[in-house]
Amino acid sequence: MTSRHDNSRYNVFTTEQFERLWENAVDVGVIDAAVGKIQLDGLISLLAIGPYDFRPEDTIGEFVDIRRVDFMPDANPRVEIWYSVVEDDRAVYLVSVELIYPAQQRFPGFDS
Repeated sequence: MTSRHDNSRYNVFTTEQFERLWENAVDVGVIDAAVGKIQLDGLISLLAIGPYDFRPEDTIGEFVDIRRVDFMPDANPRVEIWYSVVEDDRAVYLVSVELIYPAQQRFPGFDS
């Protein structure tokens, strides 16, 4: 894992999975490499001081604090970043970049 921010309340790290998914999103043109990096650095700064500012996701049967950020809510596809908080370590781990495509239209007569 790569350290992304070390001088704040929480250290923010990226996982290998996150790095791979980020690169894939850049490669397919969903995230602009330069602009996305600036936005990601801003998100990292926010998470370093307030990782609990975003609502947790329900993780039935899991004891992991997983949260989601609408990173690019107006893009098509939308981009979400998922992260976890490990309070004992005062660490935030960016774990996933999710591309959310709009629902496809149903064909007439196949509405059921």
